[in-house]
Amino acid sequence: MDSTTFRVLPVDRGEACLLTSRRGAYLFDGGSLAGNLPRLLRERRVGRLRAVVCTSASAGRLGGILDLMDSGYPVGEYWLPEGLRDLALAASGFDGGFPDWLIRCGWPVPVEASFPVPGTLPPVGGGHPLAAGAKLALLGAAACTGRLPSRPRPMTPPATFSAVAELLLERAAGSIGGDLLPLCLDALARDAAGGPEARAVLCGRLLTHQTEGLAVSRRRVAREVAGTLALAVAAEGLLARGGVRVRWFRQTGRLEEHLVPRHPVMCLNGLPAPDGPGSPGRVSAAGLLQAVRRLNAPATGLAFRYGDADCGALICGNSALAFLGRRAALPLTRPTVITAPQQGGPGGEEAYGRIRSADPSADVWVRSHDSPARRVAEGFRRQAVRCCLRDCRDRTVWEILLAFDRGRWKRRPDGACTCV
Repeated sequence: MDSTTFRVLPVDRGEACLLTSRRGAYLFDGGSLAGNLPRLLRERRVGRLRAVVCTSASAGRLGGILDLMDSGYPVGEYWLPEGLRDLALAASGFDGGFPDWLIRCGWPVPVEASFPVPGTLPPVGGGHPLAAGAKLALLGAAACTGRLPSRPRPMTPPATFSAVAELLLERAAGSIGGDLLPLCLDALARDAAGGPEARAVLCGRLLTHQTEGLAVSRRRVAREVAGTLALAVAAEGLLARGGVRVRWFRQTGRLEEHLVPRHPVMCLNGLPAPDGPGSPGRVSAAGLLQAVRRLNAPATGLAFRYGDADCGALICGNSALAFLGRRAALPLTRPTVITAPQQGGPGGEEAYGRIRSADPSADVWVRSHDSPARRVAEGFRRQAVRCCLRDCRDRTVWEILLAFDRGRWKRRPDGACTCV
């Protein structure tokens, strides 16, 4: 294998970018919470990952990273957006206004909305380590189903995860099979799932499953909100389990040019965040909804840049590079692999003019956008060397492997983009 390679793996509802060099292996994003990323990496004999990086806490980027965490894959540290931690903090301060929460998620208010919530869960830091995760699970279940579980009392985090899981399993009984439902309920009753951390992860996965069944036309807000909360619940369970090192990144909205300590990687629009969480105060349903939307705002993801003496990689992710400003540009002075802004779709068109290369013929642009309209950004079409993860003509999916050899990034095996 060449000393420096860049691989783009097609995973469920997204892609994972794997960069390997003498400095170690780095994985950027991971697709959905579907369980296939650990298998794909093992099939390609990928060993320990020095860092696993999430550019945006969306279903198509964070889910696979949580799968890696759940599988115990050997990872040095995880780099996650601080907004994920901020959302858990906001949930810990939620004032219990579930009627308002249901209305904002597009549901009518049922009688169950009177379910007692305020004051029943211990605060984060002063009580159970999964108190915030339990509130996130309740909020996700309400956003996803329009209901709250009719119990438990008292509402401890372990009991809350069981009640939410039972509610979601009952809703999903038709799609998962009648024989499987009682087995799942029995496992929950016997605590066979492995404790509250495992129950939190189960709630996150069940929320993801239930969210996918919501009609986009009728329940767009509920689907988006519940999908984000599903990932947050699973993340809380996995982080509470321990055994992983996490480095949080705070997006600053401006150009940062500081290498991450001990790594040949810099976050272009963010900085490592302090470890200690703040105090949430009292958070209303409106404030909580804002925290959800901030986490997944379009074109606001983190952007990362890798570089050594010979070559580089630019991971644009969900960012449109607006942090560079109207007049600033990002110079490329060595052969670079660029993951196209907004995956090569027209939504990131303005970003292409912000990247200035000393030798465009030495760069390789990678596109993974999967638009039903098959629209490709004109900025991507203009690039001298480009390749698509999803073929533009016949919609087939190609794994991309680039190797740096003799001063150039070369595709292995040879292939060409077919954008039309």
